Amino acid sequence: MRKNKGAVAASALAGAVMLAVSACADNSPEAAPSPASEVQDIFFMNPDGSEQTRITDEPGVNSSPAWSPDGERITFNSNRDGNFEIYVMDADGSDQRRLTNNNAEDFSPDWSRDGKQIAFNSDRDGNREIYVMDADGSDQRRLTNNDFNDGLAAYSPDGNLIAFESNRTGNFEIFVMNSDGSNPRSLTNSDAVDGSPAWSPNGSQISFISERDGRGNFEVYLMEADGSGQIRLTNSPGFDTFPSWSPDGTRIAFDSVRDQDREIYLMNADGSDQRRLTDSPGIDRFAAWSPDGTKIAFYSERLNP
Repeated sequence: MRKNKGAVAASALAGAVMLAVSACADNSPEAAPSPASEVQDIFFMNPDGSEQTRITDEPGVNSSPAWSPDGERITFNSNRDGNFEIYVMDADGSDQRRLTNNNAEDFSPDWSRDGKQIAFNSDRDGNREIYVMDADGSDQRRLTNNDFNDGLAAYSPDGNLIAFESNRTGNFEIFVMNSDGSNPRSLTNSDAVDGSPAWSPNGSQISFISERDGRGNFEVYLMEADGSGQIRLTNSPGFDTFPSWSPDGTRIAFDSVRDQDREIYLMNADGSDQRRLTDSPGIDRFAAWSPDGTKIAFYSERLNP
């Protein structure tokens, strides 16, 4: 998950949501409203960082984009109506509509691989758990149920599994469960925080973040889908978080504060050739590749043009 709101001067989300992120690099929907001179919206860009285009333009925070498998829609979270809820829009930003509607915080959506369902985080029942709903917002139901915090659901490419982060063992670790919520089991077991899982396109590997090699400094790691072969991919003095695989499995986008501002970076899947894609005087994060590999959606706090 993203525990600590990226340690980069980002403000915290209200109470319960931030609970969930207390240790990892905070995946919660950014923060409180920014000054009028700043936007808190979803953009997309080409994979080389060019043609950065704003696709939401609404009050409040609009963040955590996730593309539908067919590339035609993007689901995201927004607090435009008072608290964070899950929304969906066409990939060009048109036809934005709300899918959830309650007094709790709903955030961090992810599509099932058949495009029929959306998993998301919610604290509607008292603590952060993973829920799922049909893609039109109907049939909302809870998948995890315990006294701890479960979040950042990520469907496997075959749709049979969901990777997620949880502190149910006392420390945030990466878990996996069947897509119906059954048979949860841990993949990592370290005395540091592990979170933010992302499947490789062929389902053989999972990237994640961990502070195991330097408390308070998250880096991007890689492991086999069964939890074996855990290796470190990044090594910088600033937080490296929120990995996102390119559809062909050759590259991983992530965000980092290594150059002071949180920006989107790109590297090869083995950690080589790390390079910066965005360069704004604000926060750029939550990279998400389009299914055809031609666009990367992301969240940005930057000055109004």
